[in-house]
Amino acid sequence: MSSVHEVPSFSVLQLGNFLKEGLNNLFPDRFWIEGQISNFRTVAKSGHTYFDLIDPTSEQGEQPMGKFSVALWKRQRLEIDKNLQRQSELILTDDLQIKILAHLDFWPPGGRLQLIMHEVDPQFTLGHLAQEKEKLLQKLKEEGLIEKNKLLAIPSPALTVALITSIGSAAYADFCDELLKSSFSFNVLARDTKMQGEGSAADIEEGLQIVASYKPDVIAIIRGGGSTSDLLSFDSESLARVIAHSSIPIVTGIGHEIDQSVADIVSHTFYKTPTACAIGLIGTVNEFVEKILSVKTNVVNLAHNKLTLAKSNHSNLQSRTATIAKASLTNSNEVLKRIKERVSIAVPNIIQQNINKLHVFEDQIRVLDPKRLLARGWSITRTQNGEIISSTNNLFNGDEIVTIFEDGTVKSTINEVVK
Repeated sequence: MSSVHEVPSFSVLQLGNFLKEGLNNLFPDRFWIEGQISNFRTVAKSGHTYFDLIDPTSEQGEQPMGKFSVALWKRQRLEIDKNLQRQSELILTDDLQIKILAHLDFWPPGGRLQLIMHEVDPQFTLGHLAQEKEKLLQKLKEEGLIEKNKLLAIPSPALTVALITSIGSAAYADFCDELLKSSFSFNVLARDTKMQGEGSAADIEEGLQIVASYKPDVIAIIRGGGSTSDLLSFDSESLARVIAHSSIPIVTGIGHEIDQSVADIVSHTFYKTPTACAIGLIGTVNEFVEKILSVKTNVVNLAHNKLTLAKSNHSNLQSRTATIAKASLTNSNEVLKRIKERVSIAVPNIIQQNINKLHVFEDQIRVLDPKRLLARGWSITRTQNGEIISSTNNLFNGDEIVTIFEDGTVKSTINEVVK
């Protein structure tokens, strides 16, 4: 068994210094290391920044497969931020994959092993973001999700607009002011939403699902300009899928002029700025109004043409009617003239014929005149009622009868009827 005096013995400080010296001898003064930012924070009192650099292949929500604490001193942070802004518009933030120049350090007073950051390679981050974005777009294209929302028709007119943005932001004010300047009565349903940083993509997704339940004509996602890091949420796969599968057309107005986000690409229509987005929506309503005015103009022109044609037909009909009437009157006059000539010839003959017939009738009447019969010795006997008695069948004793002679009348009473 070894003696206690044969095993090295250190104080805590000695071991810390020994470890610090050993690390300095084992590792180069500076080296590049790649990883993903997690738990990013700045201590207000000192201005120093601390974060964890984790293995980028680690599954989200699970324990990282590898992790180092990183310290970025205030002075160096200011210089790095300035360089990032000038070269790439990147901002250090959670979930960003970076490549940093650092050295490994052990701090004995805190017993902490950490990386001290000196520089960052922005091209590595940009290249990684571009690569991941391209892979995602190819995946969405193969699934048919790039065009899915574009196939929806924006209603005409689209006056009910659901708005996903940070209420009170410049983007919100620019968008709403532009709609107010139009002559149309837009109804805006705004949902206050986190538009950058950790959890922003999930908040936007939740906002889309909420406003969609109100069945607006169109949904607009807007925010002002920002750094590449600020806009990372708009390259989220889950957000892209929510937009693509939406049953309502979604338009975007995200204020970045250089590139399109994945959200822009899968949306129905994208605009460069919130103001441009509002102008685009106003334009769709203008198109509807122009169509209505065009229909109105066509109806007016058609009605005018119909009236003109009707007036022309009426004039032609009037002219033809007058010509036909004049010809008919002329023909009628000729017919009447011929009828008059025929009547003037025929009437005297007809009159003479009727006169001759009257003479014949007079002779016949004179022959049948009872007076002539009475003058020849005949008489006429009637009942008290004036009926001529031609038989004894209806005569009875006591009936009174009247007998008419040429020169007078005799009233008699029947005493006996002999048959």
